[in-house]
Amino acid sequence: MAPDAFAFPDDPERLVVTFDEGVPVAIDGETVTLLQAFQQVNRRVGALGLAGREIYEGPAAVALVTAREELEKVSLGRVSGEVRLILHRGNAVVNSARDERALYDFTTGTTFDQSVA
Repeated sequence: MAPDAFAFPDDPERLVVTFDEGVPVAIDGETVTLLQAFQQVNRRVGALGLAGREIYEGPAAVALVTAREELEKVSLGRVSGEVRLILHRGNAVVNSARDERALYDFTTGTTFDQSVA
């Protein structure tokens, strides 16, 4: 049975995941191994009731895949960068994603430098 989303804390929690070539390498600025990333994210999102597609045992997988997919949208193919998530009442929502090597600046809306194409 799915957890009741209203049984979890009212205040959202923020989580920052840093990826290097598609692999999570840091959580909130702290360097982690892949296993540590899953354990840490699983503990944090599990406490907030995140569950997706009937996967109640591994909420970290849902959150990390969501974060990586969003990073792929702004990345240049190596999927390296930082994704900020908001965890609240059973949801992991991407707040922002950035790749230092992106050709488009989403914060200012400026187009990329044609000389690097």
